Amino acid sequence: MFATYKTYPPGMKLPHLFALLICLQAAQVVFAQKSPNEFLPHKLGEQFTPHYLLNAYFEQLVAAAPATMRLEKYGLSNESRPLQIAIFSSAENMARLEQIRINNLRLAGMADGQPDMSNPIAIVWISMSVHGNEAAGSECSLELAYRLATQTDEKIKEWLKNTVVILDPALNPDGYDRYTHWHRMAANLIKNTDPDAREHLEPWPGGRVNHYYFDLNRDWAWATQAETKQRLVIYHRWLPHVHPDIHEQGINEPYYFAPAAEPMHELITQWQRDFQGEIGENNARHFDNNGWHYFTREVFDLFYPSYGDTYPTFNGAIGMTYEQGGGPRGGRAIETDNGDTLTLHDRIEHHLTTSLSTIEVCSKSAQPLVENFREYFRKTSSQPQGQYKAFVIREQNDPNKLQALCELLDQHHIRYGRVGAGLSGLKAFDYASGKEISASINPNDLVISAYQPHSVMVQTLFEPEAKLADSMTYDITAWSLIFAHGLEAYALKERLEPKKPYEPYRPQKDLATASPYAWCVHRNSLAEAKFVGELMQKGVRVRTATEPFNLADQQYDAGAIVISKADNRSLLAELDGIVTKAAESAKVRLYPVFTGSAKSGKDLGSDVFSLLKHPKIAMVYGDDVNENSFGHTWFFFERELGYPVTPIPLEMLRKIDLSKYTTLIFPNGKYSLDDKTLEIITKWTEKGGRLIAFEGGVKAFADQDGFDLKTKETPKRDSSFHRKPFMTRQRDGLSDGLPGAIVRATVDNSHPLTFGFPNYYHSLKTLSDAFEMPESADVPIYLEENYKTYGFIGSRVKPQLKKTPIAIVQRMDEGEAVFFVDNPLFRSFWQQGKVLFANALFF
Repeated sequence: MFATYKTYPPGMKLPHLFALLICLQAAQVVFAQKSPNEFLPHKLGEQFTPHYLLNAYFEQLVAAAPATMRLEKYGLSNESRPLQIAIFSSAENMARLEQIRINNLRLAGMADGQPDMSNPIAIVWISMSVHGNEAAGSECSLELAYRLATQTDEKIKEWLKNTVVILDPALNPDGYDRYTHWHRMAANLIKNTDPDAREHLEPWPGGRVNHYYFDLNRDWAWATQAETKQRLVIYHRWLPHVHPDIHEQGINEPYYFAPAAEPMHELITQWQRDFQGEIGENNARHFDNNGWHYFTREVFDLFYPSYGDTYPTFNGAIGMTYEQGGGPRGGRAIETDNGDTLTLHDRIEHHLTTSLSTIEVCSKSAQPLVENFREYFRKTSSQPQGQYKAFVIREQNDPNKLQALCELLDQHHIRYGRVGAGLSGLKAFDYASGKEISASINPNDLVISAYQPHSVMVQTLFEPEAKLADSMTYDITAWSLIFAHGLEAYALKERLEPKKPYEPYRPQKDLATASPYAWCVHRNSLAEAKFVGELMQKGVRVRTATEPFNLADQQYDAGAIVISKADNRSLLAELDGIVTKAAESAKVRLYPVFTGSAKSGKDLGSDVFSLLKHPKIAMVYGDDVNENSFGHTWFFFERELGYPVTPIPLEMLRKIDLSKYTTLIFPNGKYSLDDKTLEIITKWTEKGGRLIAFEGGVKAFADQDGFDLKTKETPKRDSSFHRKPFMTRQRDGLSDGLPGAIVRATVDNSHPLTFGFPNYYHSLKTLSDAFEMPESADVPIYLEENYKTYGFIGSRVKPQLKKTPIAIVQRMDEGEAVFFVDNPLFRSFWQQGKVLFANALFF
């Protein structure tokens, strides 16, 4: 560690320097080998540890134990806090750690060469506190790391002879610090166990979420967030065999560990089910010995693919959730309903016990664990289990949409390519119609084969609808990437392999030798909205066509974008440069035209080319606003659209001068707007404002004066429901549920809101709210009588949604209100919804 020093203080003799360095190193070792209680300014469990101190402890620990521990930084959070993993094993294993890693990838078919099975090494990855305000996991990581690094416990020393443990001490450092800083600020000097005390009532938005208020435990498969993107890189470098994801739940709940509840996805193997049961039995043994309460096989299922337990499971691991009572309400100590006191010490000890118990089982079963891991990937590559064996994405899809999909596939190490030859008469499921058809496939169509190591992930992400064994689940039940990205595609039940590589999309550059009269752009994806947004911020005036037209041998649909010199006289000297640079940045293809005279349709000087307003956008936030929905929208503006938005406090709407803004956004939430606030918003809209609301934001304006939006009356329950046995009522209540399903809606694509869309839109519906078809407002997207669905919708909800709007546009004097019944930006993975939302902003 001292090899980087090139000089030493003048006058100091070399032997003296060596002696000094040896002393310093010895002092450092003594210091770094301290336990958390010796290192921290507080006893572990007596106070929450700031993230910088948590990192400092790991850094000191690895400096003292380089033979048994390695620390790898894999990235930075949005707020520039380090993301890192600590790796532990025996000194012998650590000396050949890279060989172990490569050999494990060979087991999965993800590295060249034959795997060595002579000395099986189990790989356990433990993830702590993906929800930042479930802080006991990160606190536990300190003591767990100390024991794994020092190996003074003979049992741990023995386990690590055939086990590598990877520990991520804080998956969400921004949320963790938000919560722990707040708690240290708000808490009494002496622990206050009263549940009504300030230190147990965390304020909005809370530390559960990351910087952009995303729930990172729902982002593994969609990889929208910086933390997830960077974690997936290091995760796929290892592909662990077992992955416990450490969480917390309500203060009165006993500890939960696997086996998981139903529904479990049908592609989860029997081995994966059995081994989580084996781990659960060992956890139960330790908890029984300590007299601690726990439960299994309830609540926490393995269906939605983007959790910290399901994503590893669909990538060959034994993925599990561990849930300790506590969370943000727990603080350092709190009185529970049974009169007991739950302490942070308790929570740390419980997590420490299950973590070590998991390592114990994996060590004792290392050989069958590794053998079954290898067999899992052998079967996925040669005998894919799902009904579909290949997924074909049509060449005619917008290239930017295709590129976005391919970038996501790269994150998951999913292989794809071009078909390479034309084929016809193939029996296929057509995503657009939802029907089986006889399909023709072009040589340049994109194909993703299920015959590959990550076959299960391919099928899980692309299948139109997963088989649901039990409808009592607590997250969305349909998510196909084809619907989310708005792509034309087929699913095939026969094998089809790519024969040509796929080349990333690069828009053809303009070859014009002279400055054009105008620039035209087709509008089909989010890229065009990014392009327009960047131009507006540079002061460029932009128009959109409200009718089709033909110019310079190019046919343009309604919605096409036009930038002309006539509209931008003050920018003539720099206009070409601004436009071409913005197009290159957004990956948009420009079509230069040298005349305003159209071959068909109206000329460019016609009033069918509407001048777009430069929107100045505000969005409400506060206790009534769902923090996830606010964050999805905030992230969209900052990281995807690249356009400014001003968050304003909901409770200050009466005092803020709304005339400064052209657009006001109400994300999902549970609003209770008073009459005065409603009056202010209504008048602002009537004077030319654009109000945009979605999900719960829509309900804030439903049934209010001036808004053509009426709640659909819910049919009364049959009185027999109340005569049913109490034990069955929860399950019977599922008939009113809608945890998350996809509906195929009809689109009026002649409306400006839906320019660039086909005559259908797959909407992700997560609420059961239904509204009447309005009397006078426009309804560009709606559900018909016999609408197609994917996923679970309760039997009483499904008929209620017939002939109801998905999107409503109401003219209000000089302004308008745009209502999205479903959230078009949900978790930032519904790509086609982003296009719809951008249309509402600009067009």
